[in-house]
Amino acid sequence: MQYSEWVVVKTNQDYLQYLSRALNISIPVAQTLVSRGLKDVEEIYSFLNPSIDLIDPFSISGVYEATKIINEAIRSGIKILINGDYDADGLTSTAILYDILKKMGASVYYHIPHRIHHGYGLTQTGIEEAKRIGAKLIITVDCGIRDFEIVQYAKKEGIETIITDHHEPLRIDGETVLPEALTVINPKIDENSPYISLAGVGVAFMLAMALNREEAMQYLDLVTLGTYADMVPLDTMNRALVKPGWKLIENPVRTSIKILKDIAGVNSSCLKNFHLSYCLIPRINAPGRVDHAADVVKFLTSDIIEEAENIGQWINQINSFRQKIEEKIIEEIEQKLKREFNDEPAVVLWGDWHLGVVGTVASKLLERFNRPVFIMAIDKDRVKGSARAPQGIDLQKILFDCKDLLIRYGGHKQAAGVMLYREKLEEFKDRLCKLLENMDMERINILQLDAAVSLEEINEKVTEEIKLLEPFGPGNREPLFGAKELTVVNLRKVGSNHLKMFLKQNGRTISAIGFDMAEEPVLEGCLIDAAFTPTINEWEGGRTLQLQLKAIRRTQR
Repeated sequence: MQYSEWVVVKTNQDYLQYLSRALNISIPVAQTLVSRGLKDVEEIYSFLNPSIDLIDPFSISGVYEATKIINEAIRSGIKILINGDYDADGLTSTAILYDILKKMGASVYYHIPHRIHHGYGLTQTGIEEAKRIGAKLIITVDCGIRDFEIVQYAKKEGIETIITDHHEPLRIDGETVLPEALTVINPKIDENSPYISLAGVGVAFMLAMALNREEAMQYLDLVTLGTYADMVPLDTMNRALVKPGWKLIENPVRTSIKILKDIAGVNSSCLKNFHLSYCLIPRINAPGRVDHAADVVKFLTSDIIEEAENIGQWINQINSFRQKIEEKIIEEIEQKLKREFNDEPAVVLWGDWHLGVVGTVASKLLERFNRPVFIMAIDKDRVKGSARAPQGIDLQKILFDCKDLLIRYGGHKQAAGVMLYREKLEEFKDRLCKLLENMDMERINILQLDAAVSLEEINEKVTEEIKLLEPFGPGNREPLFGAKELTVVNLRKVGSNHLKMFLKQNGRTISAIGFDMAEEPVLEGCLIDAAFTPTINEWEGGRTLQLQLKAIRRTQR
């Protein structure tokens, strides 16, 4: 991809030297941490060494009240229904609260809505399920923050609710409006909360911690899967949960995680973000996309090996089915793109597609076009779909400006769901494109570097220090360094579409590889600027320093 501009945060070199000495880290890594908004020694130390021991769930509004209500319900034998969601965030949230309440002696059940038949959130189907089993208390996870009418309906039926959610609450004229639940736990109610970046599973885990802190620690593997799946930023707070949970997935104790890794072919004890994003999480998500996901909760909480293995095999089959549906939709979209896409500021497409996979298709197109993507499935006179947007674009603001055309919308800044009448589609597309035309789209196509370096600053010590920032993910990508005026040496094409070369600067030469970069306009002996991540390439027992190229351009003098 060609970027309109390469930028890096400029920092006082004396201050970087101070951070380097105080924290015993290299200048490039110190600059990386400052570039990500960490300004002093204490903040950086907390980020590199996140501690779950410092988390106080009772500092979140609503948690104390919820624990009192739940403990009283357990003592009184009141039946409790956990109302979850059909994606990985909601399923792991449900599994955690269901399992810990069961161990506490609660009479507890769970309800996972069907994506197509029931829709998202707390619905009338959930209330009917509570009535069927005789539950008088519903706890929502990863949903409920805007389900005003259904919460009132439940109350009329003699059923109270506790809402745990992480989605944006409704705000009218600057005032936050909440459903009439017994209590609401959502860090986003307080815009200054240090817990504001938690996923739904993180919020559910806070309640679990408040109920039984020691017991809750065994669920950090599930917290990690749900947090990573929902693509919330891996800031200091989420790292405090994900870092220990990562180890529980690398060396699993939970039966379901062992089986999930096995069926996904993840046999490594050195877990990478690739394994979660492309191997484990898609399988957890698959049933909720094309089937019914209730059995995923049973899978995640089961200690019966045969039961878990059977459900695991079913999950794997469902994932294969999901992949086939997705491939067919992408084939149709390729044809539509040729006919209907004229380089508009947004990709807006609709068709007779399976609603359950439009989100993953939108994500793939976002990677390709780096602009907002709306993929929508036609359902009689209505259209439902998913949107994805690059960093720098707030989907919620854009959709707010289209709200008169929509039946419903919700989600996050970079991911959203929409529903509208079919007859409004063309007007909706036109409105979106006009809104985006008024934005500086060039600013979106900027390559943000973490540090400007010279090749002499890059060594094995730096690559080892980079590991301190793991795990990588949203809001905490692999460090991306930039170096200018590098001479290309021994350039050659390898594999089907990759470039391999050496880069030389001031007598220092380092091997480099650019995956899928064979078409880049670079020649032997020319001067280039390079954006890269330094790595160690291990091959046949040897270890060599190698730069993984992310972007290159001809040096301009």
